[in-house]
Amino acid sequence: MDAPLNLFTLPPGRVHIMGICGVGAAGVAWMLHLRGWKVSGCDRHVPPTMGRFFAKNGIAILQDHDPAHLADCDVLVHSAAIRADEPELTLARAGGMPVLSRGECLAGWVSGLRSVAVCGTHGKTTSACFATRLLQCVGQKPLWCLGGYTPRLLTNAGPRHGELAGKLPPDQIAVAEADESDGTLAYERPAVTLITNIELDHLDHFRGAEEIERCFAAVVDNTREGVAVCADAPWAMRVAARARVPILTFGLSPDATLRAENLRCAAEGSTFTLWHGAERVGDVALPVPGQHNVRNALGAMAACLLLGLDAHALAKALPTACAELPKRRFQWVTGREAPVRVVVDYAHHPTEILALLSVARLQKPKRLRLVFQPHRYSRTRKLMGEFVTAFPGVDELILLPVYAASEDRSAGSESHELYAAMRAADPTRRLLLARDAAEATAYLTRTAAPGDLILAVGAGDVEGIGYALRDELPGAKPSDPDTPAPPPKPSAFALLNQLFPEEVDLFPNEPLARHTLFRVGGEAELLALPTSIPALSALCAVCKARGIPLRFHGGGANTWFSDLGLPGVLCALQGPDFEGFTRTDDGLVTVGAGLSGPALLARLEAEGLAGLEFMQGIPGTIGGWARMNAGAHGHALWERVVEVRSVLTDGQLRHIPARAFQVGYRAVHGLTGMAVIAVTFRLDPSTPAAVREARAAFAARRTDLSGLRCCGSLFRNPPGLSVGATLDKLGAKGWCVGGAVVSDRHANVIVAEEGCTASDLLALKERLRDAFASATGVIPQPEIQGF
Repeated sequence: MDAPLNLFTLPPGRVHIMGICGVGAAGVAWMLHLRGWKVSGCDRHVPPTMGRFFAKNGIAILQDHDPAHLADCDVLVHSAAIRADEPELTLARAGGMPVLSRGECLAGWVSGLRSVAVCGTHGKTTSACFATRLLQCVGQKPLWCLGGYTPRLLTNAGPRHGELAGKLPPDQIAVAEADESDGTLAYERPAVTLITNIELDHLDHFRGAEEIERCFAAVVDNTREGVAVCADAPWAMRVAARARVPILTFGLSPDATLRAENLRCAAEGSTFTLWHGAERVGDVALPVPGQHNVRNALGAMAACLLLGLDAHALAKALPTACAELPKRRFQWVTGREAPVRVVVDYAHHPTEILALLSVARLQKPKRLRLVFQPHRYSRTRKLMGEFVTAFPGVDELILLPVYAASEDRSAGSESHELYAAMRAADPTRRLLLARDAAEATAYLTRTAAPGDLILAVGAGDVEGIGYALRDELPGAKPSDPDTPAPPPKPSAFALLNQLFPEEVDLFPNEPLARHTLFRVGGEAELLALPTSIPALSALCAVCKARGIPLRFHGGGANTWFSDLGLPGVLCALQGPDFEGFTRTDDGLVTVGAGLSGPALLARLEAEGLAGLEFMQGIPGTIGGWARMNAGAHGHALWERVVEVRSVLTDGQLRHIPARAFQVGYRAVHGLTGMAVIAVTFRLDPSTPAAVREARAAFAARRTDLSGLRCCGSLFRNPPGLSVGATLDKLGAKGWCVGGAVVSDRHANVIVAEEGCTASDLLALKERLRDAFASATGVIPQPEIQGF
């Protein structure tokens, strides 16, 4: 392959960097700045600290991407996160402007210095940080451009001063994290190549193992002084064997030249005897845990040996140089002695997860809980089988939606597919499917118990869960002796029980399975049953003032609750104030929202009032019927609604005419933020016999779902389409995830069978949605609330 343009050998000009705040692009920006280029950049999200640092050094960062940014630059560099169809990028290419990826730009920097290129599927960032710090500890002054940093390094690219600036001599030592993910590793011509390992990954770019091997083989062929390779990684060893320069092997294998023997791993570090060939160099105590980090340290030392540095000096410096892990590498976000301990980690490949768990088990938690955010659809699909077996010993695993990075959903598999594969492999596993990070955070906050070790794992934004838990959990933050700890927040139960000792019946940790016909779900933080309308008004006002989430619930006939439960208050309307029935001589009937629909239909038959017979066979309460404009057979409830009586979120009581709402198919716009307490209908005078006959006729037209744990139709029918008929043609009847099964009576109905969980239902629902969307090009909207 022809080498890309090398900006580090050209006279400096003006360069603009898209995605400049990404860790890789930021490092290249700083190196170009040191070289003398006039650097500008743009990004959709500019962290304040980074923005201030770049501005201080004359690097302007613009918000978002815009073709206008190209007006004052000679060259465009873009990060891997920039989509190929981004207008700013396509305009530069169309106009003939030189365009380089971040990796292509880095290759020029690596090739012009006496560089160490650290590459491999796992451990690159840690090994590169260790190598940089090791060089510093033995008196060298390296440049570095990495994918992360440790506290002592301060930054992922350095140094931060201008001492090593301008045109540098070719013997200037530098350390680079050489990322193979986009193939640009093949352009690099380092002095020393350090290969940590090679496994299948980045299959969004590579078409298979052969292409991956060719990429690593290219950098081995280009290496100028020596190759350091892990002897415990067979694929890496095979590729390194082609080198035309000296090879130095390292690892735990007895065949490694630089090797660790008598390895002992503990919660806070590892000890071993270090050998260099036949020479026993000495005993080493690394203050970081894990076999993989011992290998990372040995790799860093091997690279330095190939640069000609002394083995004994390097060995003596190892404990200091390798005293810190980069950010998000088994990073404690709570104190290690906190009642509930929380760690964030960047692991996003099955091998990395297994290494992480080996360290987590050394911490001896009472309960090991892990929330995992898969990274990229393509990786999730290609490594599905490995992910299924990558979580041994985890007591509870929560799956988040895939972090897409720059991929489209069509690129591969979703989390619900990984969930289904895991459920099939081990039905006894405690496995939860979360809809988003906020749901997982709320669940972990509510359910955390002393002795828990919670791991927030993945290469996306999952680390935010770790920091949120640190801020919410009592005793999670390291204590400051000069600052008194704030008093604990009262629970919703404690607060409301004090305010409403008799007016509202309160039930903490209420099992949600009691409140849905599916009979699955986690726990509500608090169930509230107001005994009167004034009590409901007061409850609404207090919850709004105190920021307590409040959700209203009917009979559970059209409701799904997550396994992760419900934060705040679930409120149900029961009792005389909410289940009343009154009628007037002119055919108006006012019904309490808590009254069940079947009970209303029976009462209307007895009273000889017609107009709602089409609702025969539809379960639920009047409040639930009204909120979703329930209906069947071409009719809907709001054809008969005259007025709604509601309590607003601030506690005010309102009588609102039906014309104030925008009514649609299975939807009523305008009800958000209020509790429906009664509905007034206009009905027609008839006879009990006629009403009974009409009810029977409608009952005969309905699909019989009796005896099934289900909530009726899963999706609304889009205009001109039948979800059930379409899914039936796709063969969906009988599809299952865990205990959730598509009914053999209707393909738009999911049934909860023995052993079913709410996560099973969610995963199967997502599969059906994707199948329908793929067949029709239309994404169906849920009819069951909660999905």
